[in-house]
Amino acid sequence: MSVRFHALAGLAALALAGCQSAPPTPDPWAAAGLDAAERPSVPRLREAFLAAESLPERLQRLDELESQALHLAENEPLKLGAIGTAILDLHQGSLVGHYALARFYQHVDSAQAAALHGAWVALIKADMASSAAEERADPDAIHAAMTRSEAHMFVVSESMTPVGSIYQSSEPHPFAMLVVGRPASGPLQRFYFSLEGAYRGMREELGRQLGDVAPSPSTLLGLLARSGDTAAQAAIGALLIARDRPAEAIGWLRAASRTGNVLANTMLARIFWQQSIQAETDEDRQDALDGVMENYLHAIALGSADAMYALGGLYLSGAFGEDNRDSGIPLLRQAGDLDQSDALLYLAHLHGAGELVEQDPAKAEGYFIRSASLNNSSARLGYARYLMAQEREGRADAGDERAIGWLKELAEEQEHPEAMLLLGNLHARGLAARQNIRAAYRWYRDAAEAAPNNASIVNEVAWTLTVSDLDRLRRARYAKRIMTAMMQSDPQARAQPEYLDTWAATYAATGDFGEAVRLQQLALQKAADAERHEVLGILQEHLELFMAGKPVIEQAP
Repeated sequence: MSVRFHALAGLAALALAGCQSAPPTPDPWAAAGLDAAERPSVPRLREAFLAAESLPERLQRLDELESQALHLAENEPLKLGAIGTAILDLHQGSLVGHYALARFYQHVDSAQAAALHGAWVALIKADMASSAAEERADPDAIHAAMTRSEAHMFVVSESMTPVGSIYQSSEPHPFAMLVVGRPASGPLQRFYFSLEGAYRGMREELGRQLGDVAPSPSTLLGLLARSGDTAAQAAIGALLIARDRPAEAIGWLRAASRTGNVLANTMLARIFWQQSIQAETDEDRQDALDGVMENYLHAIALGSADAMYALGGLYLSGAFGEDNRDSGIPLLRQAGDLDQSDALLYLAHLHGAGELVEQDPAKAEGYFIRSASLNNSSARLGYARYLMAQEREGRADAGDERAIGWLKELAEEQEHPEAMLLLGNLHARGLAARQNIRAAYRWYRDAAEAAPNNASIVNEVAWTLTVSDLDRLRRARYAKRIMTAMMQSDPQARAQPEYLDTWAATYAATGDFGEAVRLQQLALQKAADAERHEVLGILQEHLELFMAGKPVIEQAP
């Protein structure tokens, strides 16, 4: 989820809205008697703090004070004056310290002082977000933070409540933190922070204790987890899950969830779901399902649309009994209202099929479009497939014109062969775009060339270009070439009656009815051996056409 930053725009208003005792100071830096050259440099302040002697002790004291300020910021602003001052005595560039004093001075109606610390808040946030701004297209862009409390305060200053956190490690950022924020309305948002200062200080202190041995991030996690840090407890839980030690993970995740860590709740729910699948007795299975329900409900209470979707899907699957399946529908709708794209896609399929809800093509299409507009690749592909199915049933309208652009993004940015195939289909039928046979053929070729060993893609391209009722779209010789290459190299494909049927059709379309008959008889035999009774009739019809010297022509795509 992307984060929009409004750094340095309306400096005082950004930090704290609602101070109406005096007009806002146009330039709080000027009001403080500082010209442009004298205004602070946040990076230099941070480096000076990190370069000072006794960094571990200073960081520990800073963390203690910032944690207190973070706890008091919302409901006890009068206590923030002394704490904020103590924080800034340690580190003048602390977001937590300036936010605390801005809150304090606002509460005591000192507008000028509040505005000055509000300007500091905006300046520090702009510096923290500078790396993220450079990666604006990346929803997981990382921000710089000195401490865990500073990371949480950044989220608070965005008018959100932190509802979960977890430490993460990667090569460029060995000690980072994900913080989940809950806004007043709308979906949860994720913020990523690199905790360079905290990492440096802890390594230095532990290195001394371990005899100058550089501790690993996992060693630091263990230390933090045992001290009650819920982000560390969640991280250890995640590590134990990855190492297939779920029983050990449960204890750490339960500890993390006690203070309201939505990430711990969702991980616990997944563990209990797996246990319910593996349970050997009905009693054990019910206990595990109770754990699933409890943790997803906790996550939902914290605003998790993903938990709404997951629990809704379990209801619909019958996990909590066939009589309760339709209880999943309100959860999907609740998640969809929070822009959970998979929930919207699920609702699209349900309304399209008329399963547990009234069949409604217009609602189905609306859900497909909403999900696709949220950059859900499956929805973009599914919407194109839906348009094709509706067109074949004579019910389709032209479709949303954005469908072509969505598929092009997948085709061009990810070289997605199914997107290319569907672009061919839409252009061939004139859905979401004007009919363009030349463009359709070009996309079909691109799909086959992008995935020459993907039997499903090659088969669908070859079938369409062989049997299409659109005369200008048929390219039987090309279809025969790509189908033959795939079938000769893929023994599993040669065992599938559907693929043999297509291969036979390409020979019939190019005039070789003898080979078409031979391959079609083989397709019938394979279907009979596999007891594929549902395809025997259509395979027999095609065989009779080939024996009569006729190709297959039908609506395709």
